[in-house]
Amino acid sequence: MSTISEQATSRTNELDIAGEARIYRMFKHFWHPVLYSHELGAKPQRVTLCGEHVVVVRLEGEVCAFADICAHRGTALSLGTVDNNELRCAYHGWQYNTQGHCTFVPQRPDLAHAMNARLTKYQAVERYGLIWVCLVDAPHFDIPEYHQYADPKLDLEHVYIESTNWECSAPRRTENYTDLGHFAILHDGILGFKEQPAVPDHEVWREGRALRMKLLEESFVESTDNPKYASMELPEGEEEVAHVHRTWWLFMPLTVLLHAVGPGTSHYCLFFHPTPVGPKLTRNFTISSRNFAKDKAQEELTNFVEMVYDQDVPIVESQRPEELPEDLSDELHLKGVDTFSVYYRKWLVELAKAIEQKAAQAA
Repeated sequence: MSTISEQATSRTNELDIAGEARIYRMFKHFWHPVLYSHELGAKPQRVTLCGEHVVVVRLEGEVCAFADICAHRGTALSLGTVDNNELRCAYHGWQYNTQGHCTFVPQRPDLAHAMNARLTKYQAVERYGLIWVCLVDAPHFDIPEYHQYADPKLDLEHVYIESTNWECSAPRRTENYTDLGHFAILHDGILGFKEQPAVPDHEVWREGRALRMKLLEESFVESTDNPKYASMELPEGEEEVAHVHRTWWLFMPLTVLLHAVGPGTSHYCLFFHPTPVGPKLTRNFTISSRNFAKDKAQEELTNFVEMVYDQDVPIVESQRPEELPEDLSDELHLKGVDTFSVYYRKWLVELAKAIEQKAAQAA
């Protein structure tokens, strides 16, 4: 098969200007999950998003996110507590309400309101069992859509896979998640078979804020000898392999939604987001969902996803450069195989440019 660079054969790619640094800088303009909802209890928690330390806390039943630094002496507020539905600093006891305003100074209660001390507040929302944070007041896009999540026709059981850090850039991880060519090779006997490495014909297109991909005719063939199918009653003739039809949404810039329709009436979904902790450190959040053998879903889907991730992590962490190459022609691209990746990289550049232009107009 010949190599191409899919409509990008010249060395005038926009990434030449500043490499992926401009891509990384734009991530603060988007929503990112930082915790699963069940991970946030009564105590404040520190998370890191795009290099910024953020304290996440529930106040008056609302999820709030602030810069993790007290206005008084710079102490991390994540070391504090919740007192009367306010965030209380562990050092001197200053308290802040849901808007980040200081409401109480134990040493000088008379001065609390007069000082007008306040925290930097970030947007925070709970959706799909995830806590999402955006570091700017006007996100470039809304939170990605997991439209199957509460669909009564599908009636999915959701499993929240434990989040883990990978030493890679977030776009590298997103590309890994949507890379069709590696399924049969790296995940031989699980997501495909190395004896059948050809990628089926597929279509790639933009739809709203999502990059879409679906197979045109053929389906992927998976082995049923893995935890995902352990408790499924497989149709006659499909006891050893499953023919799975897959459709992808990549909600720009990072979120991947996979909907797989397998044997019988089975539906399986993955909703995935690699949150950029830093330029070369990513935290993986995954919701794995299915509508069959729901009593076994927690154990089997956790085992399945972790098995696949264990194979992926050394590969993705080994990629160089850790960030995407500054020029598309620095890596080879196979026609009919890497189309999705090339479309994705080009759209990332477009988004970065749009955000830079918006910032310039606002200045």
